[in-house]
This record gives sequence, C-alpha cells and structure tokens, in this order.
Amino acid sequence: MGRRPQVRPQCLAISAYAGEPARMDTRLEALAAAQGGAFAAHEALAVGLGKAYLHQALRRRELVRVRRGAYVLAKVWDSASPDERFRLGCLAVVRSRPGDALSHHAALAVLGLPLWDHDPRRIDLVSDTVQGVRRGSVWLHPDDGVAVVPVGQVQCVSPARAIVRTATTMGRVCAVVAGDAALRSGLVSEGQLTEETAALSPHQGRGRALDAVLLMDGRSESVGESRTRLALRDLGYAAESQVVLRDADGRFVARVDLMVEGVVIEFDGQVKYARTRDAEDAVASPEQVVWLEKRREDAIRRLGHPVERVIWSELSRPGLLGARVRRAAELVSVPRSHPA
Repeated sequence: MGRRPQVRPQCLAISAYAGEPARMDTRLEALAAAQGGAFAAHEALAVGLGKAYLHQALRRRELVRVRRGAYVLAKVWDSASPDERFRLGCLAVVRSRPGDALSHHAALAVLGLPLWDHDPRRIDLVSDTVQGVRRGSVWLHPDDGVAVVPVGQVQCVSPARAIVRTATTMGRVCAVVAGDAALRSGLVSEGQLTEETAALSPHQGRGRALDAVLLMDGRSESVGESRTRLALRDLGYAAESQVVLRDADGRFVARVDLMVEGVVIEFDGQVKYARTRDAEDAVASPEQVVWLEKRREDAIRRLGHPVERVIWSELSRPGLLGARVRRAAELVSVPRSHPA
C-alpha cells in the first residue's frame, strides 16, 4: 500500500515546555510503559506523584498533555505517526475518565482498524450522561446499555457499533475502509453490522450508516483497494474484488485487486518488494519482483483483460480514473459485465 498523505493531528492541545534536564521518576515511567505510554493524572497520584510533579515533568519535556488530566510520555509521542498520536490521545483521554468507553472512530483507532478521512480533533466516548454533549475535543454520548469490550486496559464499544457510528459522524469512506478491514479479519460479521444499523433511528443517521454498510466488502485487502472500489462505484461501476483469473484449461493465472467491465484494476500504493502479487515465497531482489510482475501482467493481458494501475494521487481525480477505465474497456476481448 502506498504512502498515504499524512494529516497533521490537531485533536489534542499539547502543553510541553523545554527547560531542565529530564529526571523521569521511575514510578511514573513504569506506569506509563505498562500502558503503552499513556496515563491519567489520577493514576500518577495513585503511585505517589501529584500535580506539582506532573507540572515539572511537562516543563522538562518528559510529558505531553493531550487534555486536562491525560498524558503521554514525550519520547513515545515524538516517535509516533499522526495516526498513532491520535490513538495515544484516545488512550490517555479514556484513562482520565474512569467508567467511560471509547466509541466511533476513537474506538476504531484503539481496535487497530485503519482510519481514513477522519477528524483527529474529535474523540468520542460513551459516558454516564443524559444527552450528547461536547467538551472541547471530547464528545460524550449517553450510555444506552451498549455492550463494551476490553481492549488492552481500556473499554471500547463493539467493533460493529464503532464502525456503524463512525459512518454517521465521519462519513462513508472512513466507515467503509474500517469495515472492509474488520470483515476481512473476522472482527465483525455482516449480520452484526446490519443489526447495529437497524438500531439507529433515522434522526441518528440510519440512512448514512446503511449506505456505508451496504458498500463494505471483506475481500478488500488494503485501504487503497477499498478507496479505489468506492471511487469506481461513484463512477457507476460495480467493481468485483479479488477476482481469480484462469486460462482456458482452468489453470490459475492471477488474482487481481478489482475487475470492472473486464478491465483489471490494480492498486499500486507501493511496489511489493518482499513478494510478487501471487507468489507464496519471497523473492530475492526488487529487480526480480519487477520482472515477475511484468510476466504476471503479460499473462493477464493474454487472457484479454487490459490492466490499469491506480496510485494514491489518482484517487482524488475520479474523472481521470473513469476516462482510463472507459478507454481500457474498449480493448477487452472477453465477455464483460455492465456498470451497476
């Protein structure tokens, strides 16, 4: 999968000050290390470290404060990617609110599901509140008896609920990317997603959620494939995922990312140097990968299927993608289906 554009996280108001040499207390370091680098102020107090110590640690740039009472070790934060920082922020915030559970795309981050086109300035929690309320970067939702699951040392709503609720707040793309991955891994079932969608009222966004759920496909193997499939869908094409191609004698030729109108669509986020698309064993060098991939593509073309490769930047230009598919479809020499 290609290197995706990085979104600079703005969800967390970071307070840290340069100054004195670091003198991290071993009790706090052990506490944070046992929790993935995140902890809450009340947890520091429980091991004998009060507000004064935390303030000093912030000044020495040992800690990053992501929200009042929620902290991450600076060395962990500094080495983290934007998505990982969002996950760390979610962990720190939920630890600062005992009894709450992560929900929506905050739960997806902690569950290890991929995120795309999400708002890193927002963290959703299920809490003991009568109605939904926003407190800065934190959005609280009433606990309506929803089942929660432990993820590490924190609580999250179920993966199905997190995916469906994400569709109502972050939209279709974010939900489908996560839903595809969850279906592929067996983390959720189609039935669970449908059940969660049915539990929503029209006012809560049932229509948006249903639109996303109906587009999810557990055969998709990457974020890039999911986004390419959605782009093709918006162009009016019903793309089939992970199609196996065989020759006239029934021998396996290739398994391709997507098939549209007889055109093979391959998402090329990055060259897979470790192995070729259909090989089981690792290959020796990048040059060998390129050579084997060329042979594979030649074999696909001999079956009568043109091949179009899509990269990240082209997903933001669906018109160009559609024009390429239309031109390639004219070269197909095998029976074709029609756009949905």
